[in-house]
Amino acid sequence: MRNKVFIGILLSGLILVVTTLWYFSGTSASIVSIVVPSEVGTHDSGYLTILLQNNGTKDINVSLKVKNTIEDAKGVSVPEPIIIVGASGLDALPAEVGLKPGINQINVFYGYEVPGLKKIEVEVYQKGKLADAKSAELNVLPPQIKVDLPYTNESQSGYEIHKVFGQLSNSGRGTAASVEVNISIINESTKTTVSSATRNYRIRDYTFFEPMNTWRGKDGLETIAAIAVIELSNGSFSNENYLPALTVAKGKRGDKYKVIVTAVWRDQVASSEVRIPP
Repeated sequence: MRNKVFIGILLSGLILVVTTLWYFSGTSASIVSIVVPSEVGTHDSGYLTILLQNNGTKDINVSLKVKNTIEDAKGVSVPEPIIIVGASGLDALPAEVGLKPGINQINVFYGYEVPGLKKIEVEVYQKGKLADAKSAELNVLPPQIKVDLPYTNESQSGYEIHKVFGQLSNSGRGTAASVEVNISIINESTKTTVSSATRNYRIRDYTFFEPMNTWRGKDGLETIAAIAVIELSNGSFSNENYLPALTVAKGKRGDKYKVIVTAVWRDQVASSEVRIPP
């Protein structure tokens, strides 16, 4: 009985060795390395380099499977990789790639919208058989968004005019696309929202001043505009609409308001508030 078990194990091992030798026989291609940055930011784009070795003395054709070099906004890998052709051209990865004897270089485009550690996998096939496989990792860094609310006030005949100017910043390596920003003016006495607006912004990496509201005058020059204006009057309200402010509230002197601005990018939330009058 023991002899039969031993013979069975021996035959299984022999079959595995023979199968492996057959599978890799006739292949002369191998992956030397995958050259990729250790860190990139969200919405960064560039190319990684795959170095392939043709160990033979003649030109050969191989096919490549390259996984997880491009992801969409949901973090799903795009199945078709893109290679860099010439100085700036892009093209789909062909069904077969010609390799000359020695080292060959293939540049593959990368880009990611979701932060996190990414594993890039490369497989080389020759004559329909797996010749070699390697992987490499790169870390996709997120943005770091922040909200600031500069404030001014001025007095006119019978009125106090309080203005809040919103600005966004991004101190992170990644670009923040589709940052949803909500601006609300709240009456603190009634706890009700008097005026609100929602805008979307795109903040590039290492951007330290991104105004939330601007307007272009007749002279063509762009000027920073308030995101919230609160008018406090002694008597009746003015007829001023305070455009191009995104939110406006009118009340009496003695009323108290709060301006709250919240910016959301994926699971990242930045918020700031200012009380009127301070």
